[in-house]
Amino acid sequence: MTLIDVRNYYRKSLKNYYSKNEIDFYFKILINSFFNWDSTLIALNPKKQLTILESSKLIKTINNLKKFKPIQYITGESFFMGLKFKVNKNVLIPRQETEELVEWIINDNRDFQNKTNVIDIGTGSGCIAISLSKKKRNFNLTAIDNSDKSLLVAKENASLNKVKINFINNDILKPLNDKTIYDIVISNPPYVADSEIKNIDDKVLKFEPYNAIFVDKKNPLIFYKAIIDFSLSNLKKEGKIYFEINPIFYNSLLTLVESYNKFNLVVKKDISNKNRMIRLMRKNE
Repeated sequence: MTLIDVRNYYRKSLKNYYSKNEIDFYFKILINSFFNWDSTLIALNPKKQLTILESSKLIKTINNLKKFKPIQYITGESFFMGLKFKVNKNVLIPRQETEELVEWIINDNRDFQNKTNVIDIGTGSGCIAISLSKKKRNFNLTAIDNSDKSLLVAKENASLNKVKINFINNDILKPLNDKTIYDIVISNPPYVADSEIKNIDDKVLKFEPYNAIFVDKKNPLIFYKAIIDFSLSNLKKEGKIYFEINPIFYNSLLTLVESYNKFNLVVKKDISNKNRMIRLMRKNE
């Protein structure tokens, strides 16, 4: 089969599932990921003959696309802050909102060049910790997660991006034996209430790790409280906590933070003008 034959087969097979533009977009991603072929190859050499193995590898992805499996899980990779990350069913696919959080942290600490101890809580694929380590060489990163499988992915991503991260298997909801005093604490914790499931895309529900997304609606701020409690003993005076948040719980989170009377709070909106990130700065008391 030629390259154009396979693309046409994609269009025919998937026409009831995606638009033509979506199909062509996914096809370009797949040929680049699988074979490192530039997308212009289709236009420049549409009659390029594919081997049986090449054709088979592409055609096998059609059933996954019909099931609406995210393209990142099909290729096994995602891009975040201009870096490549391995992803699988054990980690969330990195989101644009989280890129905005990382960019804020970088810009907010641009003038600070001294060694900075930073911890990323609930690291998943490692995208936050690795991106910060790559772009802020003075940041000394520790990253924790309660999943061995997630940490395996994160460690592979650290190696892929040539950075050194101190990865630890720990559960923030349990007492941590950590005596380090951090300059910065970061977390993008599970923050979608299980009552919101009806509003969540099937791609997320069927393929992404449930425990990395959802929290009990009766206690949706459980991770935020645990991280703030951890910070009371492990964050230096005038140190910072950066959270990605669910806009639905913004007011409740504000009330929680105010109850400590230990932090000054700044909120930042995302590209959609939603309250998506907050920074807590510990008061110098």
